[in-house]
Amino acid sequence: MLAGLVLLSFAAPLGTKAQQADTVRATSGTTTNSYQRENIYRLGKGVYTDTLRRDDFKAQASDVAELDDCDTTFQTFILVRRLSPWRIGLFAGPNFAYCGTWENTFGPTKRDNTLYNGAGFNITGTVQYFFTPATRRLRFAVGSAFGYQNYITRGIYKDYLYGLAAAQGVNRDQVTIRQRASEDMFLTVGPALTFTIARSRKNPDATTFIEAGAYGGLFRTEAATISAFIPSQGNIIPSGPLVEGGRLIRTVNPSSNLYHLGAIGNLAIFFPIGRNNWNIGIQGQGFITKLNYLIVNGQQDVLYEFKRTHGGFSAGLAVRKGFVQKKLIPKTPTVCPTCDSIPELRVQFNGNTLKGVSLAYVDSTNAQQQPPVNTSAAAPVISWRSTTPNPRNETFTARLYYRPDSVTTSAADQVIAQLENTTDTTLTFPTGYFANGQMNPGFYYVTVHNRQTAKCGSCMSEVATTSFSVIRPRKEVVECEYRHRLERLEVYYRTPYTREVANVCYCNGTITSVGDTVTRLRYRGLNRRLASNAIEFDTNTVILNLRDIPGDLAQQLQAEKAKIESGNAIRFKGRRVRPQVQYFKAVFTVTKLPCNGQPEQPVGSFNTTISDNSYSITDLKPLTDDQKAKLLAPPAPAKKKATRRRAGNSGRRSDVMFGVE
Repeated sequence: MLAGLVLLSFAAPLGTKAQQADTVRATSGTTTNSYQRENIYRLGKGVYTDTLRRDDFKAQASDVAELDDCDTTFQTFILVRRLSPWRIGLFAGPNFAYCGTWENTFGPTKRDNTLYNGAGFNITGTVQYFFTPATRRLRFAVGSAFGYQNYITRGIYKDYLYGLAAAQGVNRDQVTIRQRASEDMFLTVGPALTFTIARSRKNPDATTFIEAGAYGGLFRTEAATISAFIPSQGNIIPSGPLVEGGRLIRTVNPSSNLYHLGAIGNLAIFFPIGRNNWNIGIQGQGFITKLNYLIVNGQQDVLYEFKRTHGGFSAGLAVRKGFVQKKLIPKTPTVCPTCDSIPELRVQFNGNTLKGVSLAYVDSTNAQQQPPVNTSAAAPVISWRSTTPNPRNETFTARLYYRPDSVTTSAADQVIAQLENTTDTTLTFPTGYFANGQMNPGFYYVTVHNRQTAKCGSCMSEVATTSFSVIRPRKEVVECEYRHRLERLEVYYRTPYTREVANVCYCNGTITSVGDTVTRLRYRGLNRRLASNAIEFDTNTVILNLRDIPGDLAQQLQAEKAKIESGNAIRFKGRRVRPQVQYFKAVFTVTKLPCNGQPEQPVGSFNTTISDNSYSITDLKPLTDDQKAKLLAPPAPAKKKATRRRAGNSGRRSDVMFGVE
């Protein structure tokens, strides 16, 4: 019941998915923290004698040393812990007889026709075996319910017996009553259903569930024994088992027919307690069977035998106990697929391969171009075949891409045909791109890759690809020229300078010097506006480097650089430093001249940064009209330097700034 054998693969790990699939505990619904670790060889002892013994285990896994837990893909055996299909239970609670009708059971006159059965107690045990796994919410089981219950005779029946004695002129203090409760023992079997309402995250075995069961079987029912007699009238022969002596008034005794068929039904809700699969809950239970009994009337010495329906219900507390099944479960080795084989791709047209081929497109409107065209030719055939040995659930994904040769169309590649995760090996060429034996002009390429899926994971191969094209005859194109207008050219250089010392006068008449005489470096811009007038030139390129500018502009630039760098040197950090040119800035406006039947077209204006050493472009930014106007605007007139003056009677100078260069 609690045993099995498993053999795992020694294969290397195949990724996270593979280890999750091979770890049985991850799918068994049981957490590791719920149980103590134990040695595998102990499973060969006690109730686990039908599992693998320690010596047999060592014989099959001699290289595995004293395993405490065997729940990884690297070990030969794995120990699986999961809920056993067996569950036991116990119920106890007060018992109430059903007296034929609701009024007779709970009304003001509570009588059970002849027996006057009252309250008692019930104790029921259950054993269940589930055919549905513990991971399901709704589970089905077959079980057995067995137990004991009794009913104590209601006190009103004594009044009835005293009334019989009073009718004979006997006082009640002369009457003696002896009684024994009604008793039932039962053994039943039947189906049971449980529905899981909630499950604990820390321990999935701890569940809140509803249970309903219906059982049928054998009842052993003894009716209550009740005797009333008059001991003082000893001249009458005693009658009945509880008659000690005296004249009998009335007695009720069980019949010799004690066994009858019956049924039990129960409904309960249970909640988990602890971490050992214990549940406690509230249960309601009812039963129905038959009952035989005898009545002896002492007055007329008449014997009556009765058979009636016997039933009742009870409610109380119940417990359920589940068990953990620890065993070695067989499992075949898991082999993950490897996608190291690329599909073999073929593209055929007119009986020839199209791999890497460029075809000339025949324009029917051009009378000078008349190569033969097979107008009845079929569209190209795109196919592939698998090269994977022993594939596992292999599928293919193929796509046909197209890029038109027209500049007016979007340059992005278009997927014009595709198959995803299919077992087909042929991709149909779209009819919209093939007509009169020819494909639309443009560039085509095909991609195909395979995919394999297994329980431990999936893989995808590299992509097999090929391309072909259909080219229109190119017309001779006249090379266009571009007119460049150089509207501004500036030079930027770095020069050392000395920070000045400022004297501050305070109200008390003292004068303090603020600042220092440290020499620093700074950049100066707009030192020269070399292009005071616009310069125009025509070339076949859109943007030029300064070294390619025609005329003597480059020589003028060299002369300006030499003039700047020949300035006076200033000592800085122990050495003499002269001004040094860093880079140039220029503003170009480019216009495309009339060409190939197209009118003159403006290209745009650009703000260009040019390096000093190579005279090549290092930064190029398009300019809007507002940005261009701002850059070409003449510099604002210099403000007149403000004269120093005294500010009130404080004695401070109002034009002094502290710590500002």
